[in-house]
Amino acid sequence: MLARKVEAFVIATLGTILPCLLAGALVGVFFISSFWYWVSGISGLAFFYACLDRIPVRLFTGVLQDLKIRDLLKYGYASTDKRPVYCGCCLNDEWRLIRYRRYYRHR
Repeated sequence: MLARKVEAFVIATLGTILPCLLAGALVGVFFISSFWYWVSGISGLAFFYACLDRIPVRLFTGVLQDLKIRDLLKYGYASTDKRPVYCGCCLNDEWRLIRYRRYYRHR
């Protein structure tokens, strides 16, 4: 079980960091003279957004659910599961409460 969690951790880490670096590199290719500035800037912003969107958490749980690679990527990047949103009750005085919608149910 520990080996499975380590594998899930590695996949979640690489599945979050590598697309962020790829996004920065794609922008940096067009500005060769300042390539590393663009890579670090865009990658940092993309990584920050990915962590706020809980992509690593969904990838980790997807690996533990034994999803195939296509389903894992779909679950990790496109699912609204475990995404924090404000619910209708929070519009009143209880603005600190965050409920989690769970639309994506695989298996």
